Amino acid sequence: MNITLVKKIKLDGTPCPKSANVLEDLEKLGLLDRIDEIVAVDEREQLSKGFILALKYKVEAAPFFIVNNDDGSSHVYKAYYRFLKEVFHQEVSASKEILEMIDQNLDLDFI
Repeated sequence: MNITLVKKIKLDGTPCPKSANVLEDLEKLGLLDRIDEIVAVDEREQLSKGFILALKYKVEAAPFFIVNNDDGSSHVYKAYYRFLKEVFHQEVSASKEILEMIDQNLDLDFI
């Protein structure tokens, strides 16, 4: 398995807060060394590797993860907590998952 993390760098050259939080969390969990490659969607450079990957996989927001499996298949994770659960088998609270889902789908109407 090969894992690529695509993070975002804003126009002013700073990392996006969500990308920074994901990197910090992976470090705290001791999982950062299991990420094989970290590339950036750099808003200052339209041909950055991260932009190319975002276009290829039709992803509109970073950070996201690309998992290339040994059998040649690949999966894109747009949700960090789902990635943690499914790839690293980490326990994730339901509230964190729900908040992430709401954040990614602001048009959802929850009861």
